Amino acid sequence: MNAKLDKYIEKIRDKKILIQGLGLNGGGVGTALFFLKTGIPVFITDLKSEIELEDSLKKLSGYKNVRYTLGCHKEEDFLNADIVVKGPGVPPTNKFIRLAEDNGAVITSDMEIFFNIAPCDIFGITGSKGKSSTVSCVYSIFKSKSANSFLGGNITISPLSFYNELNKESLVILELSSWQLRDLQGKDFKLKGAAITNLMRDHQNYYKNMTDYLNDKKIITNNQTSDNFLILPYGDVFLNTENIETQADVYYYSKDCEDASFFYDKNAAYKKNGNSREILFDAAKISIPGEHTKSNILLAAGFCALAGIERKFIERGIENFRGAPFRMEFVGEIDGVKYINDATATIPDASAVAIRSFKEPIVWIAGGSDKNLDFSVIEEISDIPKAILLLPGDGTQKMKKFIKNPNISEFSDLETLFSTLKNIVKSGDVVLFSPGCTSFGLFQNEFHRGRVFNDLVKKMIDKTK
Repeated sequence: MNAKLDKYIEKIRDKKILIQGLGLNGGGVGTALFFLKTGIPVFITDLKSEIELEDSLKKLSGYKNVRYTLGCHKEEDFLNADIVVKGPGVPPTNKFIRLAEDNGAVITSDMEIFFNIAPCDIFGITGSKGKSSTVSCVYSIFKSKSANSFLGGNITISPLSFYNELNKESLVILELSSWQLRDLQGKDFKLKGAAITNLMRDHQNYYKNMTDYLNDKKIITNNQTSDNFLILPYGDVFLNTENIETQADVYYYSKDCEDASFFYDKNAAYKKNGNSREILFDAAKISIPGEHTKSNILLAAGFCALAGIERKFIERGIENFRGAPFRMEFVGEIDGVKYINDATATIPDASAVAIRSFKEPIVWIAGGSDKNLDFSVIEEISDIPKAILLLPGDGTQKMKKFIKNPNISEFSDLETLFSTLKNIVKSGDVVLFSPGCTSFGLFQNEFHRGRVFNDLVKKMIDKTK
């Protein structure tokens, strides 16, 4: 029995529910199924067409108590709603949201619903980059401790897809985007443990400045008390207690500095306890390349230690961790050439870190759309790859201004690019797909381009069999 769930369902059972944004990444579908499976009718509106939403619509095809407006939004749909479940990408200033709110509708989100009904403590992590890999590693560690563990949030898994499997002892880790956190501002939620991986220039086409971006990120510690913890990167100019007010116990992590609460020294990671220290895990347990990977795993281990997970389970979880999809994912090896999928690298800083992770010769696939980003970091690393293969987009045009490498080729799409790869690569090379830009234009989103890359590599592998 889940008294919180029963109370929430009773409260909304006779309400008219409108979901704004079915989407393609599971969040809208998870929300719709939450209501439909409890017998509550829903109305869904999305600017995308029926063809664009085909995969998501199939998952709801077995339900009769669902209606749609697709390809546009209609004012009457919002005026008729008692509750509007807003998609995280929809700003609160959206005219349809304001229309519904002014008409007395309650504006909520899938995350708020989940916090309202979850019977257990919830842990969460946000940040510009590294959050998906970090929560995935936390989840691996949680699973090593208990099969009663769950992962959800911005990692394309709706927490409303597993709410009915939870009990008081469940271990839940959520990846939270800045937009998901913004929807929790002023709401009654609390995280048992929280962390912010970093704060880089991202979404600057959406936020006026870094301060506004930070203001959404730091919502993660709202309502925390001294019984809870918050982990921040050590020495960060933005992420510190001068800029973030919190009642939680604050800890810091750093791959390189022993003044932090969690750090590496030689071949082990440590947790500082006053003037002493204890081993978190043996660094030999890490099987994924990259300095940023070491940093993410350090944060995950420290996070789990504070959550009460013992060292043997931390080490087992790290040993079993193989990374998150489309985040420095090893896809395969063909004729001695390794193919790495880092499709979620949507900012140039992330691509720069990825490039520095390899000692082998790199063929770097990059480019895409811009979101008002600073591409100057590309100048520092552009001479490292043996060749740079660019996909089209306004971000690519900005990126090119900082590329000093003469070995550049441009392609109209990923398929055409792959058809010429055999003339560029040789045994011992690494083909790194780390775009450093957003995906819109050629792809629906970064996950779509990640799937396309993996499919192309797998087709090449199949031809060698």
